[in-house]
This record gives sequence, C-alpha cells and structure tokens, in this order.
Amino acid sequence: MLKKVTSSKGFLIDGYPRELEQGIKFEKEICAPQFVLNFEVSDETMTQRLLGRAATSGRADDNAETIKKRLVTFHSITTPVIEHYGKSGKVKTVSAEAGKDEVFAEVQKIFDANIATDKALKDSKVVFVIGGPGSGKGTQCANIVRDFGFCHLSSGDLLRDEVKSGSERGERLKATMERGDLVPMEEVLGLLKDAIVSNLTETKCFLIDGYPRELEQGVRFERDIVPCSSVLYFDVSDATMTSRLLERGKSSGRVDDNEVTIRKRLETFHNQTEPVISFYERQGKVKKISAETGIDEVYVEVKKFMESKQ
Repeated sequence: MLKKVTSSKGFLIDGYPRELEQGIKFEKEICAPQFVLNFEVSDETMTQRLLGRAATSGRADDNAETIKKRLVTFHSITTPVIEHYGKSGKVKTVSAEAGKDEVFAEVQKIFDANIATDKALKDSKVVFVIGGPGSGKGTQCANIVRDFGFCHLSSGDLLRDEVKSGSERGERLKATMERGDLVPMEEVLGLLKDAIVSNLTETKCFLIDGYPRELEQGVRFERDIVPCSSVLYFDVSDATMTSRLLERGKSSGRVDDNEVTIRKRLETFHNQTEPVISFYERQGKVKKISAETGIDEVYVEVKKFMESKQ
C-alpha cells in the first residue's frame, strides 16, 4: 500500500478480512476502511457458478461436496465481520444474483455516493461540547443553534430515538441496554455519522453534545468520521454543579439528582474527561469557558468564541 499510495486514489482489499480478528488488526496497524462492500449471493447461485467454472478451471475444490464445506466455513467466519462493520454503518450490501453489468451499476452508485459524502464531511465543522452534569452545556448549545445555525447532536438522544424507531439497529440497541451492557462504540459512531450525513444538506456545522466522554471515543470519531475543529469546555466547580443538580432534583424527579450519586457522577466525569481535555489542549483546540455565572453572562463568552471561528 505504501508503494502505491502516491499513484492510487484508494485501495480495494479483495476477500479481506476473512475473519474478524484480521479486520481489527488491519485497522490498528494500517487504517480503518471507508466502507465494506458485501456481495450477497445465495448458496444455490454460488454453487451453480462454481460447478460451471469447474468445467474449465481444473480446480480440485470445484466439486459439490467441497463447495458445500467452503460455504459453511465462509458463512461462519464472515458473519461476525459483517455484523461488526454493520454496527458502525460501514457495510454496503449489493445483491450479486444478477449479471455483471447490473451488479456493477449498483457498485458504482455506492462509490459515487461515498465520494460525495466524504467530500461533504471534509468540508464540515464539528465542535465537541464538554461539561460536567449541571454545567449548563445543553442550554448553551441551544443558544449556538439559534444564532449560528449549527445542528445539535447528542449521542444519548440519538440512542433513545433509534430504540423508539423500532429499526433493526434499534432492537439491537434495546437488547443491549436491557442486558445492562454498555452500547459498543461502533454503534454510537454509526449513529453519529448517520445523523451528520443526513443533515449535511441543511448545514455543515455540528455540535456534538457531551462527546467524547473518554479519549478513545474522540480518537475513533476523528479517524472514522471527521476531525473536530474545536472543543468547547464548560468549566464549573464541583460545588456549583452539585448545588445546581440538587436544586434541579427538587422538581425533576430524577433519581440520580441526589448528593451521593452526584458525587459519583462528578468523579467519573473528571476521571474520563481530563485525558480528553489534555489531549485536545496539546492540539490547541480547547476553548475553556467558566460557566460559574448566569446563562447570559456565559453566553457572552461563548458567542465571542463562536464569532472568532466563523
């Protein structure tokens, strides 16, 4: 790949990965794929084609018994690969039951759409918005949307909406959450990318609220979707956040708005977020805004920052 990188527009890795571990290792040591092209064909069609090829190929494995075994092996090792990349929305499935020209026409549509999406994503502006519980970041995001035309995306809202939709992905997410398991990062990234892409015709500017919660999420987002342009960090003391959340607890009915739970939430927030802030500070991307004062006073500083980035 390195030898060809200067003379190629991209790379097709044919028949790879054959198993999930190969794909994961490829991503860690080389790069992540833009998408996975999955040619879907029935076993009956594949068997007929291979037996037809046997008439001239001279291949010892082009016989009915061996073909059956090969197909069983193919499905058993490939299904986890498709499921893995499907979670992040990277699988593009093409029915390959038809003739070569018809199949290629569908392939061409996928490549054309992917090129257009990649171009649009590269032109987009993404701002990560980070702040502890009770920092007021949701209110400030609403102000930014109103005055600067950004699209406000929250991974939590996207997860809940997907579950409510009853889609195949929603059912998968629902089952994960009902088991009490953490939603895989690939699923969250897939939801975020789909939401960004679906809104690109309206705006190229996005606020990703409460994300990344930990460093690996940010790294994967930038690798798989688009680099962030800035990180807006609302800095508030634990005492202030605790006071705000306890006040909210009087009317919110939220079971987590109590002093013991708030203390644990803040500890988790600091442990996860400090590496994120340090990472992006080294890149000069962090704008730290004190959110100790009232909504309007905080927004004065937010607005100054947003205007400086236009």
